[in-house]
Amino acid sequence: MFTNVWYTAAFSKNVASEPKHVKMLGRDFVLFRDDKGVAHCLSNVCCHRGAPLDQGTCQSDGTLACCQHGWRFGGDGHCTQMPAAPDGAQIPKAARVDSYPVEERYGMVWVLLGDEPEKAPPIPDIPEFDAEGWRWLEYEEDWDANYHWAKFSNLDYVHLPVVHQQLWNGGIRPPEHEVEYLDETSLSTGIRVKTKRGRGLWGKLRKLESEVCSRLKFYLSGFTLKVDVEIGGAGSGIRFIALDMSTPIDERRTTMRFLFGRNFLTSSWADKNTIKRNLKNIHEDQVIAEAQLPKVLPAVPDSRALMADPEDKIVKEYWNILAAHRAKGWQIDREALDEAERNGGYHVIPSPARRTDPDGWVYNEVPRIDPASLAQAAE
Repeated sequence: MFTNVWYTAAFSKNVASEPKHVKMLGRDFVLFRDDKGVAHCLSNVCCHRGAPLDQGTCQSDGTLACCQHGWRFGGDGHCTQMPAAPDGAQIPKAARVDSYPVEERYGMVWVLLGDEPEKAPPIPDIPEFDAEGWRWLEYEEDWDANYHWAKFSNLDYVHLPVVHQQLWNGGIRPPEHEVEYLDETSLSTGIRVKTKRGRGLWGKLRKLESEVCSRLKFYLSGFTLKVDVEIGGAGSGIRFIALDMSTPIDERRTTMRFLFGRNFLTSSWADKNTIKRNLKNIHEDQVIAEAQLPKVLPAVPDSRALMADPEDKIVKEYWNILAAHRAKGWQIDREALDEAERNGGYHVIPSPARRTDPDGWVYNEVPRIDPASLAQAAE
């Protein structure tokens, strides 16, 4: 699992007046809104006695009060008040918890889990979300699958004819296509196929036989996949967009968040049909992802693993992007973390404040894989 990545932590509507617990990257976090409605994300483990901050209460001064002793923490993670302390008592420097950058985009709370936000790839730009004439629907669920398997359920588009019976020009083999880098951490590919008009409501949007253009983009931020399909046929402008964001709960479970956007049939009466169509594919993918082995993938993928063109064009580049992120020292060292916590203790995802002021923290940060050790192992 990787730090210095923007992840979706919740849909904005689910972060309201009460603090909300979220588990990401195997660690515990709390989301809350201050008195101005601004969302914040803190490590959920109180620096005093380790109490869960999500069981506390939001205060009128914009702070979050711990459930055990009432210590109040601001959105920056610093303790602002210790109710049982004598008047005038100085608050210790260590009375603070890690606070992470938060942005709200596309109806979701995004959190930068790491200590170098200025170097992290940005949140994807989805201009259609705020554009006139589009209707968007939200959906989320947890999968009992490693986040790589969960992501491949859509990133690996070659499975469509086999799993979902969506043939490429009447067959299983995909048309010739290229995978391009949009930047260092995002990919794009496009596929055009001739297809017959389908049944049902959406099938009526195009001619009996037409060419359909599909474009797929992957962004490391949020482990986001954007599938943009010109439902009405090439050149029609009638489009459907599916966004799926994968947030690792831990190495074995993944929260999947989806946004479904359409610029046709934009009245609410068509929402049920839109959700039904997409959940059919999503749940067919889920069955496979939850059954795939191993349940936990190696920290560094096996270079001997079978790769076959054209089936794995985009999957290869996905692994290359993660290898580059690993080389920056941003991947959590799972084995070292397990060993460190085997005999007690707790470790947190490092926040930006640890780079500017590294001393006086109660909990150590999670160990991360040293790129130098990978280089030595490869020699």
